[in-house]
Amino acid sequence: MRVTTAEGYSYESVPTVSSKPPYPSDLVAKSKNFLQATLAMFRPLGPAANIAPGVMKRYPIHAERARIATEMGVEPVDLLAGNLCYDMLAGTLAMGCSTLALAGKDGPVLARNMDWFPAEKIAKASCLVNEDYGVSAGFVGILGAVTGMSRNGFCVCINAAFGGSDPEGYPMLLFLRHVLDTTKSFSEALAMVERERLMSGGIVTLVGTRNDERAIVERTTNKAMVRRPTGDKPLMATNHFRELAAPEPCQRYECMAQHVEKLPPMEVLTDRRVLQEITAQHVVMCPAMQSAEMFVPSHLLPESVRDEMTVADLLRFVG
Repeated sequence: MRVTTAEGYSYESVPTVSSKPPYPSDLVAKSKNFLQATLAMFRPLGPAANIAPGVMKRYPIHAERARIATEMGVEPVDLLAGNLCYDMLAGTLAMGCSTLALAGKDGPVLARNMDWFPAEKIAKASCLVNEDYGVSAGFVGILGAVTGMSRNGFCVCINAAFGGSDPEGYPMLLFLRHVLDTTKSFSEALAMVERERLMSGGIVTLVGTRNDERAIVERTTNKAMVRRPTGDKPLMATNHFRELAAPEPCQRYECMAQHVEKLPPMEVLTDRRVLQEITAQHVVMCPAMQSAEMFVPSHLLPESVRDEMTVADLLRFVG
């Protein structure tokens, strides 16, 4: 279903698939295209990008999951490498994402734009994936999690922010998958997000089943600062720390703050001042209702749209 806003921006819903093969052939092809584009962006980084073999040894559960690579016609180590994109590129590039954690009459809501690259390939490959833990807003072949909801009553997502690098820490997207796989409640998930040693910093948003179960965790590799709501007031994140460091100016954050209590979440997220060229997904989740929706920008879906990005291109984007 396509929705068009008053400003003329259109978005549409994505399919839902199982995490177990066989996968829809069209989504396999689109996910493989996205993976190959991601791996191509690592090449200018040289030997520093070759971290996947070590991660496979340190985290056998993720290495085992990577065996689904055969269903996509790629090597497991390459599929795992694609899921390390956050850690490989964090700190070298300006990134995006805009996230709201809102109080609601049926329980709190997580609503966010996932701004990443190449946006065209992500949008085409996007789907909701039914995982053992719940639902991932991702694509076929995702081993980690960017935005996910647990059947145990919470959801979690990442916004990019530079908080250092630690080769011995848990890779971010694989870590969020670990949180979704193993924790049994919002409070347990929050505690794990606060204390784990991470490969990269970032901003992690968690939402539970009660309106007071909302938190934004600003993370470096070894430090954490938690922002909690005042009553039913909204929580928001873009790509700057607001507690661990003095916040930098951000038009997206300012626009969301202006409209978040006046407009529905999707109207806030699709405001022209919040959207970016690399906006690839819109996600809305409510753990209390166990509802998850994902939409992608309509203008990225035609076959004629091709986004071949290089690392140099990415330096244009401001988080």
